[in-house]
Amino acid sequence: MPGIDGLRGLAVLAVVIYHFFGNFMRGGYLGVDVFFVISGFLITSLLVRERATTGKINVGEFWLRRLRRIVPAALFVLFIGTIAAGFIGGDSAVHLNFQFLGALLFVSNWTQLADANSYFTDAGVRVFAHYWSLAIEEQFYLIWPLLLILLSKLKIKPKQLRMIVVGGALASFLWMVINYDPKVDPTRVYYGTDTHAFGLLLGAALALWLTSDSPNVDADTWPEFHKRRILRRIGLSLAAMLVLPGLIALLFILPDTSAWTYRGGLLLASLLATSVLYFLVRGVLPMKQFFEMRPLRWLGRISYSLYLWHWPIVVLLRELTHSIKLFHTPLLGLLALAISLPLAHWSFKYIETPIHRRGYRACLRSALGSGAPILRRLGTVVAAVGIIAALVVSIPHAPQRTKLEQDLETINAAKSAAQKAEEARQAELGKREMPTGDKISAIGDSVMLASTGALQQQFPGIYVDGAVSRHYQAAPAIIDEMKANGTLDPFVVLGFGTNGASSGAHPGLLDEVLDDVGPDRVIVLVLPYGDRYWMPEAEAEVLAAAKARDNVYVADWCHAAKSHPENLREDAIHPTPEGATMYATAVKNALEDWKAGKHNTVGACGV
Repeated sequence: MPGIDGLRGLAVLAVVIYHFFGNFMRGGYLGVDVFFVISGFLITSLLVRERATTGKINVGEFWLRRLRRIVPAALFVLFIGTIAAGFIGGDSAVHLNFQFLGALLFVSNWTQLADANSYFTDAGVRVFAHYWSLAIEEQFYLIWPLLLILLSKLKIKPKQLRMIVVGGALASFLWMVINYDPKVDPTRVYYGTDTHAFGLLLGAALALWLTSDSPNVDADTWPEFHKRRILRRIGLSLAAMLVLPGLIALLFILPDTSAWTYRGGLLLASLLATSVLYFLVRGVLPMKQFFEMRPLRWLGRISYSLYLWHWPIVVLLRELTHSIKLFHTPLLGLLALAISLPLAHWSFKYIETPIHRRGYRACLRSALGSGAPILRRLGTVVAAVGIIAALVVSIPHAPQRTKLEQDLETINAAKSAAQKAEEARQAELGKREMPTGDKISAIGDSVMLASTGALQQQFPGIYVDGAVSRHYQAAPAIIDEMKANGTLDPFVVLGFGTNGASSGAHPGLLDEVLDDVGPDRVIVLVLPYGDRYWMPEAEAEVLAAAKARDNVYVADWCHAAKSHPENLREDAIHPTPEGATMYATAVKNALEDWKAGKHNTVGACGV
């Protein structure tokens, strides 16, 4: 159906823009949820029509059709991507063996969770991270026909069956809400098949409602409304003109850092996608014409291959170009797009389509059969042997940690040793000494963690508590525990903002944190730096807090990092050892401002 191809085109376009030009389309990740709705609808429609026309569902044949549709392109990209990552090396090859196995068995969502890999931070980027959605779909395809057969044998009425499926969708969403914790990375609820199945089930419920159960094999699968029902068609057209802009608006405005995303935003996007699909199937104008535009239809036809190729391409390009400062720039996105589109078209034409239409055996016979030229047969065998050999070489030598993770591991080891030494010293002396460093408690995110050594060198005895992916939301619990233990020093350094502005959780959070520390302590707020869309807001709230409170001073990390990008890691956020020294110097300068009685000496950075 051309309109559904167009909807696929919109979905893959949103995902690609999100991954290539994230600041432009904050909610582009919702394109995956649109895919889930489409998949649930189409698969269930096929099963309903098969049961109606043949009286049963042939599960084995269904699974074979899915293997023909999904596996060829997925395996091809997996093999080529693995070989490329193995040869390029660096961060792109981290945990390549684990990634390969998860993608090969279509359990990538669970293997990535077991690997503690985050979808939302570049520090944990993996070349096959995007296979998580394929894994959820394949797990759905494995279970759903069996459940449908079971429910059918129970003689459940169609209306009751639809209600059960809708209930399953709501249960999956509620499980996401229950398991979501705004203080931790949301990857668990985003990757989980149990917490992210509602889009597939909503699509399935729509199919159970709309798909014809006529035993006539020539019956229209999704009959449109009759043309003479003018008022109904006008009403549907007006509704469609509200629903589609609503979905597109979410693609632009719903960030993956918002708590509301996991408490209703993903469900709303799935409901809007289900509504759009309903209007498309019913042939509602002008939505039908919009999604039948040729560019969207073309993108829709190659959407699966484009989804498969685009992420490995951009990850490998980042690894190849970080030394020339293309990392996280629009130019890198344009380059990745220029490579991904022709690869996707080629893959669709020569990998997806032939095997989907003719099957594995026919394609293999065509390549190796007696009628094939000897050079083609020889070339096929050589290519297969070459791919296997390259995989054997690439996979076992994959590094287990990124360069940043290796640095953080070293820093954590040093931090642990320093803390143990301090504990032993305190136990021996029975009381705390008060040199400059011993008066400072520093709490922050991975940028502070990466600067731990420099802070300890600048302020011997300082207490540093930095962690990866930490947001302002984690600060109150840490501060309260330190106050209860009597370990919160009179000088407190807070280094957050890398993972979102405080207002992204709820308005007034930063003020609550500062009130919790108290007016009797000197507070140093680190001015954050990065290219994320929330940075201007994170910067503004730090400067506003310093202006409003006499006990708050600003450590100007932002200007220092902006002036010396060569002292940052490949992600253009975390500091190298030289950058860590700049970070510690910024904290020192803020404390010198306090000693000299200077206030509000730092201006806007303009990231």
